[in-house]
Amino acid sequence: MASSRVLLLTLGTLLAASAVGYYFYQKRTEAAAKPPVYNTAVIAKGSIRQAVTATGQLAPLLEVDVGSQISGLVIKLHADFNTQVKKDQILVEIDPATYQQRLRQAKADLASTQASNRLQQLNTERTRELFEKKLVTQQELDQAEAQLAQSNAQLLTREAAVENANVDLARCTIRSPIDGIVIAKQTEEGKTVAASLNAPVLFTIANDLAKMQITAAVAEADIGSVREGQAVTFTVDAFPNRSFNGRVSQVRNAAKTVSNVVTYDTIIDVDNRDLRLRPGMTANVSIIVASREDTLRLPNAALRVRLPEANGSTAPATPTAASAPASGAPSGPPAATAQGPRPAGGGEGGSGGGGGGRRGGGMFGPDATPEQREKMRALMTEVGITNFREASQEQRDQFRKLATERGLIQPEAAPGEVVVSTRTIYRLPGGDKSAKPEAVTIKVGITDGVASEIIEGLKEGDTIITGLQVTGPGGGAAPAPSNNPFGGGQRRF
Repeated sequence: MASSRVLLLTLGTLLAASAVGYYFYQKRTEAAAKPPVYNTAVIAKGSIRQAVTATGQLAPLLEVDVGSQISGLVIKLHADFNTQVKKDQILVEIDPATYQQRLRQAKADLASTQASNRLQQLNTERTRELFEKKLVTQQELDQAEAQLAQSNAQLLTREAAVENANVDLARCTIRSPIDGIVIAKQTEEGKTVAASLNAPVLFTIANDLAKMQITAAVAEADIGSVREGQAVTFTVDAFPNRSFNGRVSQVRNAAKTVSNVVTYDTIIDVDNRDLRLRPGMTANVSIIVASREDTLRLPNAALRVRLPEANGSTAPATPTAASAPASGAPSGPPAATAQGPRPAGGGEGGSGGGGGGRRGGGMFGPDATPEQREKMRALMTEVGITNFREASQEQRDQFRKLATERGLIQPEAAPGEVVVSTRTIYRLPGGDKSAKPEAVTIKVGITDGVASEIIEGLKEGDTIITGLQVTGPGGGAAPAPSNNPFGGGQRRF
């Protein structure tokens, strides 16, 4: 009796498990039979600005620290914060009593020395007359001449002491070295200034706050795109909803390393006529390295889509943009690297501060067609390269030269030059989401990290695929799984 119950219970469990398995199998089969759901975008015109981002500090064009070369008590201040001053205007008076006394002492020493010098001159003249009459020896004359020379030197010393005392007394009155405005004051009346080892700073004066500059630290990866004369936009925390303009005036060659990051100071001139900006503000800078107005814009998400079957395309299946780099900006100039050449089709990567990294795609890059791969392998055989990593520098240079001449790879661009790369995207004919996508080869130019410039291959109004949704077990559309270790879900652009 007990064995029968166990048998019936086992059979019931198996039947229930079979029913559940069949249910999910049926749902998965139905989902697989449904057509894919695409995320799409319509090509439209707009502006694109490719920028290099950095941060820096606002500062006046000329900022002078006014200090004191003497020590003493501050008895009078003639300037305060934000005081407009002119050149040679009195700023501070230091108690001159000590230096007046030193001047009187120096003058007294000078008078005594002058009297001694006059007496020595008379004695020397008499000695000369006696020597002519043969009444004194040559030794006595030489001694008189030497004493007169010593007296003259002593007189010069006392005169210099008087001049030095006059200079110290004049320094008790501190004047402005330039026209400008006081932006910092570090002393008060009654405070004692001690200038024994260095000159203490009393005031900081800026020449003109209507013209300021930003010293921005640009990373070495972006400095090649920055040149003098480029337009700049920046924001400050004090005015988060307002954008200010500037222009690059200098790119300094001195490198600075902070936390293992190499940066170069870039000087940006700023017009501050309304005096809204203040010295010391932190500026979030965007240096415009390339700009296009009224051009076709392509969402960068479309550059990362790979469909397994579209017009016979053999590109790897990458149904969504979630596993791709963050920005999806077109890469810089494809070139042969230590791992091997990159074809003219280009690869993923960032450019001009747009962000993003590079995605591996085998030896010849992720977008290389079978025809390109075959031509590159034939060229490697022609040059005598079996393994690109083990090739000599001469073989690599010859390979790059021939590949560039034959259009297999793009030549390296000069700093700041816009690179045109060839890419493959997928278009829906007529904008019909149920239509079969067609692979289209296009040429893209600059990018702002979100969209790229379309140079050739698409027209306004074309519908392109930016992502692919996978049908979930419940029959609804769910985003494809992501390889992002920090979270799943489909990225939104």
